[in-house]
Amino acid sequence: MSHEDYKEMVPAHALAALDSADDRVLADHLAECVECREELNEWQQTAAAVALSASPAEPSPLVRQRLLSQIRAERNESTASKVVPFKPTQKNIWSSLGSLGAVAAAILLVFLLGYLFLLWRENRAMRQELQTLMQENQRIQKDLKMARMVQTPGTKLMELNGTAAAPGATAKVVYDQSGHAMVMMSGLPAPPAGKEYQLWFLVADKPPMRGKTFSTDSSGKGMLEDQLPDVALKSAAIAVTLEPQGGSESPTMPIYLRS
Repeated sequence: MSHEDYKEMVPAHALAALDSADDRVLADHLAECVECREELNEWQQTAAAVALSASPAEPSPLVRQRLLSQIRAERNESTASKVVPFKPTQKNIWSSLGSLGAVAAAILLVFLLGYLFLLWRENRAMRQELQTLMQENQRIQKDLKMARMVQTPGTKLMELNGTAAAPGATAKVVYDQSGHAMVMMSGLPAPPAGKEYQLWFLVADKPPMRGKTFSTDSSGKGMLEDQLPDVALKSAAIAVTLEPQGGSESPTMPIYLRS
């Protein structure tokens, strides 16, 4: 998730309108990002200012006189039966208008913040959908490229099977006479944080030769292109291990796939 995504979540967080998953993600980011914490503080101050923006209205002289008259009447009630009528009070129109204006401003701000939150969610959903479509398009293009390679004379196909570390994993390797190879994996578990899968070319009487590193998507699929070493073109086995991010010079972890 990019920094702009986190910034778009800040107004919704200030209104307590995020779901629990997004709220936890943003809380983790706020612990590390000074800029987003300052922006959140500004949004919270704005919300608090709206809640406190209606200033208290001072009682008018008529209301004060009415209260004093009522107090005197209650004092004399036990000794006299005379009822002191209250004079009709008049409303302070300007004070009422001021209070109504503050309430209207608060309602408008809440409406605008809610609308902003809805726009943010819609924009986020559209970007996620676009990213999914782009990934699907890339996968289709790679599938087509592999299909064209298979039809090229001299192209070889090799299958890789999962080991005990990944019994449900499989892979297909297609490479042409120049050694250009495409590898398509499925069923691999998602690599832990700080780890990547790495391709290896195994030739008899030689140490394993390193290939590229790669990751998988949420469904356990992955694809990459690599170049077979010249010595591996005629007789080589291919394996996949889980290595530290960036790859290793020689295998350090168990084999997940092997031809």
